[in-house]
Amino acid sequence: MTESPEEPRTLRVGLLQTAPVLGAVEENLSGIAELRDGLGPVDLALTPELSADGYGFAPHPRAGLLAADDPRLTALVAAGVGVGFAERNPSGLPWNSYLLADPLTGTRHLHRKLQPVSYAPWNEHLSFQPGEELRTAGFRAARIATAICNDMWHPVIPWLAARAGAEVLIVPVASMDGTDPVRVRRTWDLILEHTAVLLQCYVVFVNRCGTDDGARFWGGSRVLGPDGGVLARLGDEPGATAVELDMAGLRRLRAEVPLLAESRTGFVAGALSPGRHREGEQFRV
Repeated sequence: MTESPEEPRTLRVGLLQTAPVLGAVEENLSGIAELRDGLGPVDLALTPELSADGYGFAPHPRAGLLAADDPRLTALVAAGVGVGFAERNPSGLPWNSYLLADPLTGTRHLHRKLQPVSYAPWNEHLSFQPGEELRTAGFRAARIATAICNDMWHPVIPWLAARAGAEVLIVPVASMDGTDPVRVRRTWDLILEHTAVLLQCYVVFVNRCGTDDGARFWGGSRVLGPDGGVLARLGDEPGATAVELDMAGLRRLRAEVPLLAESRTGFVAGALSPGRHREGEQFRV
């Protein structure tokens, strides 16, 4: 009797922290490829939000928008590189999208930012159409989901991803220093650690660095384990690093301490039902 090959128990993830220039798509993609080539063997290499286009604080010119099947993306994506880009929308504003694929199976995972920031100085709601779906996908040894930057500031999004089976949460970001860099970084520390511990997942945070339209982006890309500890971290300059994620250990933790399995989803659904709650009343199932 022929033995079936053993299921992979780990996922090796690379961080590609870049400093994309607004509108310089060819140069940005070339820089991503160069970083990836120097990283060594990984199952998945991840870049920041809008890593192909640069960020900017105004609508992206329609002529420069990419489609999800644009050949300029496909070579990188087919090699297991996750790329953030402004995706052409035939019926309106573009989407702020993130695309990756499993080189072994060809499975593609496309996420469109669900929560474009609606306030200054970002005003992303004026530049991007919000996405409508939150998906998970099998990728080698893990089940993954993506939450782009401000998606993480709405805790229901990572919770829904974990409830749908996500074990690795990919968080591409374009976070700038702003007027209070200490507060910005501290807030991200709290969001990422809270997510990793309470949702019992690996969190892969990939922020950009450099400057764009006068704003300074602080990098600090990192991977957190389900205990909230940082497994790998980058500084404030372009760079790359990799870490191996123990998926078997994560599954043991979820089995021993079933925080997600014990969630009372019926209560949540009932509490959010139209007309179920009026201000000042208590939630009841």
